[in-house]
Amino acid sequence: MNDLRICKRGSSFVIQDWSNDRKQIARYSTKTSARAALKKLIADVATKKVVIDDRHKVRDIFQKYAAKRLEDADTGGKLTREGVRRYDAFWRNYLFDTMPDVYLDELRNKHIEELVKQLYLKHKATYRTAQNIVSAILTFIRWCIGQDIIEQSPVLLWRWKNHQHLIPPDSKDEKKKETTLISQDQCQNLIDNLVANKNKDWLSSFKLIIIAALAFTGLRLSELIGITYDKIDIGNSQILIDGRYDFREGYRKNRTKNQGSNRPIDIVDEFLPLLKWWMFINKSHPSNYLFPATRGTGPISEKLTRDTIWKTYAENGLATLKEVTRSSGGKYLRVLESPFKGCPTKTYRHFFGTSLINAMSSPSPSNEKELVN
Repeated sequence: MNDLRICKRGSSFVIQDWSNDRKQIARYSTKTSARAALKKLIADVATKKVVIDDRHKVRDIFQKYAAKRLEDADTGGKLTREGVRRYDAFWRNYLFDTMPDVYLDELRNKHIEELVKQLYLKHKATYRTAQNIVSAILTFIRWCIGQDIIEQSPVLLWRWKNHQHLIPPDSKDEKKKETTLISQDQCQNLIDNLVANKNKDWLSSFKLIIIAALAFTGLRLSELIGITYDKIDIGNSQILIDGRYDFREGYRKNRTKNQGSNRPIDIVDEFLPLLKWWMFINKSHPSNYLFPATRGTGPISEKLTRDTIWKTYAENGLATLKEVTRSSGGKYLRVLESPFKGCPTKTYRHFFGTSLINAMSSPSPSNEKELVN
């Protein structure tokens, strides 16, 4: 049986378990609050709602949880390091000095509310970041319950609508940034300019094929880079999309982002000649990937692909860039201005879908200008 007592420590009052080497359970600023907490704690211990001998601080278990998720991702299955890396990032960038220093069974909505306030105050976090962090904490709490670390937690009832004062007054800060849709004219001019220089060198050829592939397939970049030659059926004008290239893990996964994304897609007539041309000029490359690396047998890197896309935009008046040198000596491109900032490839997913809808609703699609002649 636990022997719980209140003891004075400096200017505070602490609850200790004298049956367990006077283990400190909680600290309070006044004796009145300590007595109220002790009364409740004794009741919770009696009903086994709280187990004193195996009590854990939120901060300690969250760090272990982040490390455990990364370990689990290495065993395979659906869980990936890319998917769970955010827990460690949240801790390092935001939670190391804002996570409530309380026991798991003490965690309440008021602590989550204070956490959000501190995220705004200390780290100038956006509302979207705060939402993601709270969501990660709720997932963590559900894991704790599943692991029998605690039996239940009232924070699972957290609802943002009950804390309107934490939601930005400006609606644009509340919602996700909308993807800017590339216009038909912008895409037309871009591809026209790239076609004119397609045979200048390999990089010029790549600029054309990557933009055209995004525009005519509407695929995610990871899906596009993950295409191998055995997935392409030129005779039936189809490409089987049944995987993606995980840039962070460094290998192709036979799984798309969503299960419903596994499907064959049609190679439209406008894109077919370009695809054949690209496959022809790369026929001697040892890689089995449609978009091969400049060296080796793997696919082209994400960094080179994104840098190439941004440089292509800049060369065509769709972006302003600045090359920045890191303290370590490395260099990267900073996007100073562009309508596609934050969505350089995603803009084509929306463009592709809209173009299909427009074509279906047009009374005379044959009269519309083709993107590639």
